[in-house]
Amino acid sequence: MRRILVSLLTLVVGVLTGAVVISSPALAAPNFKAPFPCGQRWTYGHHSAEVRLALDFVRADGGSTAGTPQLASAAGVARRYSQPSGAGNYIVIDHGGGWTTYYFHLSSYSVPDGAYVQQGQQIGTTGSTGNSSGAHIHYEQLYNGVGQTIVINGTSLAPYPGQYNQKYLVSDNCGPSPSGGRYLAGSPTDFTGDGKDDIVAFTHGNLNDVYVSTSTGTTFAGTSNKWNDFFGLNGETLLTGDFNGDGRDDIVAFTHGTLADVYVSTSTGTSFNASQKWHDWFAPHNEVAAIGDVNGDGKDDIITFTHDNNADVYVALSTGTSFTGTAVKWHDYFSIPGEHPALGDVNGDGRDDIITFTQGPNTAADVIIALSNGSSFGTPQKWHDLFAVGNEKPRVGDINGDGKDDIVTFTCDTNADVYAATSTGTSFAGTTIKWHDYFCLNNEFPYLADANGDGKDDIIVFTKNTTNDVYVGLSTGTTFNPSTKWHDYFGLNGETTL
Repeated sequence: MRRILVSLLTLVVGVLTGAVVISSPALAAPNFKAPFPCGQRWTYGHHSAEVRLALDFVRADGGSTAGTPQLASAAGVARRYSQPSGAGNYIVIDHGGGWTTYYFHLSSYSVPDGAYVQQGQQIGTTGSTGNSSGAHIHYEQLYNGVGQTIVINGTSLAPYPGQYNQKYLVSDNCGPSPSGGRYLAGSPTDFTGDGKDDIVAFTHGNLNDVYVSTSTGTTFAGTSNKWNDFFGLNGETLLTGDFNGDGRDDIVAFTHGTLADVYVSTSTGTSFNASQKWHDWFAPHNEVAAIGDVNGDGKDDIITFTHDNNADVYVALSTGTSFTGTAVKWHDYFSIPGEHPALGDVNGDGRDDIITFTQGPNTAADVIIALSNGSSFGTPQKWHDLFAVGNEKPRVGDINGDGKDDIVTFTCDTNADVYAATSTGTSFAGTTIKWHDYFCLNNEFPYLADANGDGKDDIIVFTKNTTNDVYVGLSTGTTFNPSTKWHDYFGLNGETTL
């Protein structure tokens, strides 16, 4: 069955109190992982005085609880707090869609306030600060501020034991999520300018290297071709686009945080030049950055979605050497929290438009478009009313080669289906048109790119995990061909791949 809507009966408790009432069902939770490192075995328990259905974890594998890294159980924006008489040093991660997780009693923080963190990234060190009798992880999952029964890898840990050493959990939180970044739906990767899209990997970590494997039309060539040796730090959003209009795609980094700088490294065709700051205040904190040529001048621009209750959209246009404009608002209500924003030229006029996938259940998985007129985005219009349900991964690209960008969604589960809806110029046609029936399993990262240079975007998947393979399914214009392996070692866990 393609789509299963799971309703969870939730309990509402007053903040830091024990009051209980019935709440509405929570939908589309992230796939939460254990908040401690891969392979470690911890025991957990719940105490009657605990608030919001929290669990306490201590190590049960012989290792020391104190000093063990605490990891983000899903990607999101981390906020740092301190409550000396209660939670101690703690972090709250906003995962979007109303979901947050809490991590109490840290001995130290590992990320700055407002940083975007990936699943599996260290956020702090386990300690006993605040009102605590010993080192442990106090962990909570909340939906719209209401404590939820804790679920790890889709499995509830209830009923909770009242003390340690009755139930155990082994972590498979084995590194940052292979999602490649946040809300990535499309970004061009023809770094050589030969008309065929290539693939890129940003290593992050301490090395911050950038590797490229170029397309031959039938394979991706090169495993260890380093094109830049310091670009893209942890927590930054990394994207690609032709910012100087020379026909070769470049790389861009949004630092977010309080600096909110934007750095560009232009392509020479065989490497990326040293990075230069093209903007000093854009996409701060947890805003969602994106790339597209919104004014149709042949140079890609930068766009940010505030992705909050204001739902503003700001644009800074490329001059070829910098991005102009600090607060040029092109739309004042588009893509609210929980939705998946994107860009694409959906009507084929040469200007990229803004798109949002609402990503709700079957009854609310809409696709909304606001067309660009070259200086602003117009009134939102619903172009599709059932696409990219829940946790499916939507992507945008021209899959039939008609000059208008289409939409594709990957289920990325055991079914591994790929559905497409093509643009008519005024709507997306097709609700349940399956273009491939086995592509992108759970935890793999799917993408669209014109890998063979025929003008039609193809499907690409980075398997990550232990194989690190790259598979391609070429577009025929009406379907995607069976997948073939184009690379056997590219894009490791924790790396951003496009």
